[in-house]
This record gives sequence, C-alpha cells and structure tokens, in this order.
Amino acid sequence: MHTEKKLFTNNNLINLLIALFPLSLILGNLATNINIILICFLGFVIYKFDTFRIDKKKYQYLMYFFFLYLILITLISYLPLIANNIYRIHPNNPSSKDLYVEAIFKAFFFLRFLLLFFIINKLIEKSHFNIKIFFISCAFFSFIVALDIFIQISFGKNLLGNAIGGELMGKKLLTSLYRPTVFFGNEHIAGGYLQKFSLFFIFLVAFFKGSENKKYKYIYLSFLFFLIIILLINNRMPVLLFVFSFFIFLFFKRKFKTIIFAVLISSLIFITTYTISERLSENYNSFYSNVKNILFVSPKLFYYGDIEEVVTFGSGHIIVFNTGIQLWKKNKIFGNGIKSFRFNCAFGKNETCTTHPHNYIIEILLDVGVVGFILVGSIIFLSIYDYIKIYRKKLNFNSKLVSFPFFLIIVCEFFPIQSTGSFFTTNNASIIFLILPMLINSSKFNIGPNKPNK
Repeated sequence: MHTEKKLFTNNNLINLLIALFPLSLILGNLATNINIILICFLGFVIYKFDTFRIDKKKYQYLMYFFFLYLILITLISYLPLIANNIYRIHPNNPSSKDLYVEAIFKAFFFLRFLLLFFIINKLIEKSHFNIKIFFISCAFFSFIVALDIFIQISFGKNLLGNAIGGELMGKKLLTSLYRPTVFFGNEHIAGGYLQKFSLFFIFLVAFFKGSENKKYKYIYLSFLFFLIIILLINNRMPVLLFVFSFFIFLFFKRKFKTIIFAVLISSLIFITTYTISERLSENYNSFYSNVKNILFVSPKLFYYGDIEEVVTFGSGHIIVFNTGIQLWKKNKIFGNGIKSFRFNCAFGKNETCTTHPHNYIIEILLDVGVVGFILVGSIIFLSIYDYIKIYRKKLNFNSKLVSFPFFLIIVCEFFPIQSTGSFFTTNNASIIFLILPMLINSSKFNIGPNKPNK
C-alpha cells in the first residue's frame, strides 16, 4: 500500500515536471536542463533499470546505437588532438584545447536526452503519463506568449517591460528593431515556440465535448489566430512551417475543399500584411530570395565541388550551408564528432565560421557522418511511418486530434530546407526527445469512444 501511494506521488510529480516543460523553455537553458535532470532522476527512481527496456525494440536499439556512436566518434576525433597538443586557432576559437574537452563532455552529457526518451516512453507504456495536463500546460503557455506579443506590439512593451525597440527597463538590448521577443530576451525564437506549442492549444478541443463540426470550427479559428500572431512576430520560417502544418492536417482529414479556402484566406492575410507594411514586405522579399537560393543551390553542393559563386540573399544561410557541406565531404562516412563545425570552419571564399551549420541534416552529417545520419533518419522515418499506419487504422477522431501535434512537430522540425538551431543544443534536443516518444506511442492515447471514426 505504501509503495502504491509513493508511486502515485512520484507519478504526479513527474507529470508536473513534464507539464512545466514549455515554461522551462521560456525561462532558458538552465531551467530546461534542471527540469530534464529532475525528470530523468525521478523517472529512474520510479522505474529503475526497467527504464531502458521498452516494448518497441527497434527504437530501443536504434537509440542505443546512435548515442553510443556519437560518443565514440567524438572521442576518436578529439582525444588524439588533445594528446598530441594539436589545436586549431582562428577567430571563433581562440583556445581550442578547452573547447575539445568541452565537446567530449557535451557528448556524454547528451546522454540525458537518451534517458529522457526512455522515461517518457516508459511513462506512456505504463499509462502513467497525464496527456491532458501536458496539453493544458502547453496550450496555456503558448496563449500567454501570443498575448504578450500582442501587448508588446500594441503598447511598445510587454508584461516584463521589454520594449519592441530593444529596451528592457531602460537598458538597451541587442534585439531586432521590428521583431517582438516577448519573454525570450534578445533571442528571436518566439515564432518557433508558437509554431510548435500553439498546436496543443489548437487541438486541445479533443478533450472537450461537442460534435466534430464544432471542433473543426474551433481548430480553424485557433489556427487563424496564431497565424496572425506569428506573422506579426516577423519570424519567417515559423510562418511557413505553421501554414505547412495546417495543410498537412487538412490533407490527412481529407478536407480538400477547406484546403482551397485556406489557401485563399492565407494568401489574403499575407498579401494584406505584405502591402500595409513596408518593413514586412522587405523582410519577406529577402526570405523568398533566400529560400529560392537554398532550394536550387543547396542540393548541388552535395554532388558538385565548391560552387564558384554563391549568390546570397536575406540571412545568407546558403554560405553557412556550403561551409558545412564542404567540411562533411572530408569525412563523409563517420563524421568529425559533436560540435565539429566550429573547430574546422574557416573564413574563406564562399565559406564562413559560426558555431553550427544552421541545418539539422547538414549538422548531423558533419558531426556523425552517414552512419549517424542513417541511425537518426531511421528513427525519424520509422516514427512517422508507424504513426501514419496507426492514424489510419486504430485512432478514433479525438485520439487523432490529440496525437497530431506530436506528428506535426517532428515533421516540421526536420523540414529539410529550413535554417535551424543546433541539433545538439538543449533547446532543440529537449523538444525532439520529449515529443518523439509521444509520437511513437500515439496509439496509447485513446481519447473518447473506442470505435475509430472513418
């Protein structure tokens, strides 16, 4: 009896920690890491070594292989350099020795995401995961962020006193003059945050009573509300991914007439904002040119040598992509170890130096090679493939709505042409390895009637 009561208490606590995950992302990397460590610690206390045994063995072994390979290739890449005092010195790395040691440490510390994946998976398998509380929390914080964006745009300052012009309580910040940053300080990630977590607000209707038609109306209005907010933020890729998510949803629900209507409405909203705001029009002109350049130039970088002249538009990510791809070609199969971009990049013709190549696919290829890419790709592909099978055969209407945010987040997170943060950073990795086991176990989220709607 005492054990059951303790387990019940621990389950409530770990579900609270998971529900607070969207808040920890707002607070920053330190809060997110503390939250992840607490989830991992408490999960291991509850499940012990049973944590590492999951029902779907293919995911278990693929995750083991990937994380083990990541550590091995990092050690193989950096230990000889440290032992032989071989360090690269360039503007981004004034002292490579400490950075090599730091990279090895990060490879081992990255194991926290392996443990996070297994614990979330085990919680769902044991029916200990409170999906409703998680949805409500994500919906609440996404709405608060959206509301704060509206306040910042309307009144010049948000609830924390952060000015849209880059002032915080009278102090200048290095923020874009026309991009609301709300709770995120000088980081322009509000659009990406809403693009992901607003989906839980949109599909929260699955837990409410009502006809399917009423729920569809709520979904459409919610999508429209957040689309307008994300447009106002002026984060361009989140707008594209958010609209892409909506059309995927309509396609899966076979709402083809609605797709045509949605295209017209989205075009009208975009044209209106584009026309009335010179700043937005300039921004999206740049974005269009940048995307076009990425679509037509980036694929050629993989099978040609370095392109002699790379035309840059907008943010100029094509230069960063080119640098990452050319570095990958030097060790295609096995990669160069975690965080290798900053150790090997250089300022040169059509190349540049940053902390990472700003694209998951290029970064994974560069750091862990084709071997690691196949492992990660297999995990993502199988999770999406299995979900589509489950979606068609096993899920009722409400369960489909509940599972859809996990599907959309993973699909959009690996959208190939987007510019991303680093795959191996706290913010991005925590979202991926938290959401991924939820997608894999979508069949266990049985909401409402058991009989699937056809």
